[in-house]
Amino acid sequence: MTTEVTTIDHSQRAHSPVGGSSAERVLNCTASVELCARYENVETEFAAEGTACHEAIDLILMGKTRKDTDVIGVAFNKNTVVMTEELFHEAIVPALDMFDALDRELGGIEFFNEQRVVFPGIENAFGTADIVGTSRDRTIVWDWKFGRGKAVYAEANPQLLYYAYAAAHTAPTNKFFAPDKPIEVFIAQPRTNDGEPFTRWMTGMVQLEAFALELRQAVEIAFTTEATFNLGPWCQFCNAKRGCPLYTNKVQEVGLLTREQLEAELEKWLPYADTMIAWGKDVKDAAHKLLEQGGRVPGWKLVNGRQTRNWVDEDRALKHFARMGLPAAERHVKKIISPKQAEDRLKAAGLPAELPKALVDSRPSGTTLAPESDKRPAVAIAPDALKLLADRLAAK
Repeated sequence: MTTEVTTIDHSQRAHSPVGGSSAERVLNCTASVELCARYENVETEFAAEGTACHEAIDLILMGKTRKDTDVIGVAFNKNTVVMTEELFHEAIVPALDMFDALDRELGGIEFFNEQRVVFPGIENAFGTADIVGTSRDRTIVWDWKFGRGKAVYAEANPQLLYYAYAAAHTAPTNKFFAPDKPIEVFIAQPRTNDGEPFTRWMTGMVQLEAFALELRQAVEIAFTTEATFNLGPWCQFCNAKRGCPLYTNKVQEVGLLTREQLEAELEKWLPYADTMIAWGKDVKDAAHKLLEQGGRVPGWKLVNGRQTRNWVDEDRALKHFARMGLPAAERHVKKIISPKQAEDRLKAAGLPAELPKALVDSRPSGTTLAPESDKRPAVAIAPDALKLLADRLAAK
């Protein structure tokens, strides 16, 4: 497939102006392009773990392992992350299950994985598509995400649109695309803790062309005086937040506001908290502390945090596994397996996976901020909770 485009030439710049993961940011915050070029993109431990999971799945899909579990114990991401049994069962197993289910649904998928694709019309714009394939009636573009945080969705996702358009113009993946052939994009995020782990969305070449035009225009603006900064979800993984004027101004404001001013401003700022790491942490800490002191932030409340489960009695749990027929070798990972691991192992062995309530101690890990629309009930906090705590401590 070929398309006539005018290439935006950035050949004199070593830094790629846009990639799949930065497409949303570039579309919405054009001034970030030149700013990000000045800052090194430092890999976090979470990103390193995600890379390791990508590499492990790549080995499995390429048929370089005799069985899937062969990746356990292997050091990935330049020997910085070892694939543990726990990580394998939390991330790799459910991710592969999602792909296998789609393969059965569509009657088989022919695909390339981990393919370098080039985005035409923007110099130095490229990326690596996790899976690009075809079935009998559609083209498939698939992205693995292994983070535990906020869910990412397939619908109109700029990263997937970027990979799809680039794959349609790069050999050998371009053979899977045709002008009238539907394109379905997928995101598999098995470890997300706040949304759907598997989402899909149907699109086509007309929509991809419209996206490409919009992205080229954004990149062109990025190197002019018309480029502007804009706060939003795309800030979360921006490597230049510490140099962004909008970001640093907000960080300074948090520390200067009085309690009354905080109550007035936090409702407006909190929606940005999860997408702006350092600023978000300051804002959420301030709001959390204020609510724990009995203060008020309109539209927000304290709720119990994620439930944590532990064995009430490990010996009783082990005896339960023995009665259920779970092999002895499957009962330990250096220490007793967790309730979540036990459910996975029992299910994989074809045994009843529901655990007796008497075996598991489940309790919240603390309180966490949530919008009023959250279905969990609000935690009751005494109006003078901080003062009461101080009085109790002083009395000891």
